Amino acid sequence: MYNGKYFQISNFKGGYAGNLPDTQIDPNQASDLDNIVILPNGKGWRSRLGNSKLNSVALNSAADIQGIGYLLQADQDEWLVAVAGTQFLHSANIGASFTDASGAIVINAAADNLWTLFPFNDAIIAFGGPPDSPDTPFRWPGTGNAAALGGSPPSAYGGLSTNNRVFAYRTAALPSTIQWTIIGNAADWTGSGSGSAVIGSLSDGQRITGAIMISTNYMLIFKENSVHQMVTSQAPFPTYSLFDNVGAPGKHAMVNIDGIVFFISSEGKMFSTNGETLQRYPAIADDLWNSVQSARYPFIVGARQKGKDYDWLIWCVSTSGSTNTVAIIWDITNETWLQCTTGYKFNTVGFDSNKNPYFGDYAGFIFKPDQSGVFADASESGAGTITAFWQSGFINPDKIDKITDIKKMITVFTPKASGNITVDYGFDGVVNGTQFTIGQTVPASETYGQSTDFLTGRGNTFEFKISQSSSTIDTQIEKVLLAGKVAGQKGQTED
Repeated sequence: MYNGKYFQISNFKGGYAGNLPDTQIDPNQASDLDNIVILPNGKGWRSRLGNSKLNSVALNSAADIQGIGYLLQADQDEWLVAVAGTQFLHSANIGASFTDASGAIVINAAADNLWTLFPFNDAIIAFGGPPDSPDTPFRWPGTGNAAALGGSPPSAYGGLSTNNRVFAYRTAALPSTIQWTIIGNAADWTGSGSGSAVIGSLSDGQRITGAIMISTNYMLIFKENSVHQMVTSQAPFPTYSLFDNVGAPGKHAMVNIDGIVFFISSEGKMFSTNGETLQRYPAIADDLWNSVQSARYPFIVGARQKGKDYDWLIWCVSTSGSTNTVAIIWDITNETWLQCTTGYKFNTVGFDSNKNPYFGDYAGFIFKPDQSGVFADASESGAGTITAFWQSGFINPDKIDKITDIKKMITVFTPKASGNITVDYGFDGVVNGTQFTIGQTVPASETYGQSTDFLTGRGNTFEFKISQSSSTIDTQIEKVLLAGKVAGQKGQTED
């Protein structure tokens, strides 16, 4: 019989903490992790599900997806729309087939020429193009071809609608100005009730980088190093300086989650605000943010993604090259950091009426994430294998009830129809020096799986990695138990 002392790790709520020294990471934190969902209250973790392609044929001969929008018309006709290269396309009922409706509009193709496409008065309104010299905005009414937006609108970097008006911000000539239409007409920028406002100071050298509604009557307007608030309930709309010395780099680097706006700063840090105070977030994942290329900050894409047991704020970022390569994730439910190094190489995102995200890549495809029964990523090459893992830090005895010289590890998991779990471990600075494998199948009479494994080696600090790599099955870890002796205790035996 084994008489050692046991320590249970059933809380994984600490998430990613790779910016901490390896010996200071708590048992509920990971020195590294990938492609996992931490369950509510940290009670276990599972590998994430995969994504699938929406469109069966690449849009515009595999062009970059530069914008995605959604239109639900008054007669309940439903459309997903996209800008891909030089084309504007639409799909009825969010189907797999897209139709080119570009007509005579001019769109400059390039991955960085991002668009915002939003519904207004039963039509899609679109602003975007090259960041420093935007294209002419256009309108699509749900039939026929798109056409240039009438009424001499600004060729603006971005736009949005609220309180029955359209707003547009940052033109080549007026980089610090936001403009708006009359009520109810996206093509009237000069009539009674239309207008414009300079945001901040014309001498600060900053451009408007984005705008987002924080509530029905309040808009946040971002510059590169400042945040401003506009009251949009009645024209002319007053604006106020909200925060100095912090701003946002690009128009997709801000997300409203239940009345709280999260944004990435121009220094590559995440902040949030309720329109009054500024919230900073734990630095335990700063090594992830430090790996993001600063030149690519303006092209960060943020999105909320919710599932049955998780709520994520996803930031698609670039760590190499000129495209977004990974996702850094704020787990809203558990208030911790995660990452996905595969499955989120996306340039833009749009949402349907149920807030389901649709991500656009750099090769003409739109993807639906987190698909039930899908265990591979269609966005990845080859089999789209998803590798999920949790890597602990070097756990010292002070963090596990003075237990030292770990001799036994019990892994509790949810049974699956097939597949294996791999466990690596090491002592005193040796990372993953020894490995064993656990089968995920168990007898039908058992409601959970449990593997008890005696370990070889010894040391005062201990680390482990639990991983699974598959394109056909997932895994779920419930808890881990570590057993060893307490320093100075004698008479502990095992068999």
